[in-house]
Amino acid sequence: MDELFARQVVVLRRLVSDYREGVLGLNALIQRIEGIGDVLGVEAWKDAVFPIVLSMEQVNAIALDAKRGLTVADKASIENSLLELEALIRRFEAE
Repeated sequence: MDELFARQVVVLRRLVSDYREGVLGLNALIQRIEGIGDVLGVEAWKDAVFPIVLSMEQVNAIALDAKRGLTVADKASIENSLLELEALIRRFEAE
């Protein structure tokens, strides 16, 4: 794992923690995860994180379209996506 990726991992973990603590909203979380992918410029990372981000974006879009907050099911879906993201981070750290 190179130094840039190591630094971005710290940022990703902080973002996930901030979201779980209610400090960061879902939309901001999604945008920042996408931004980190752009900073890294690693196609393998972008390809792997894409379905995770897409899942979160779909939940966010439905809630925004319905003009409501996240339901219990939405929150569970987002948490599942975050767990997938954390597993992906661990996988890339091991490479």
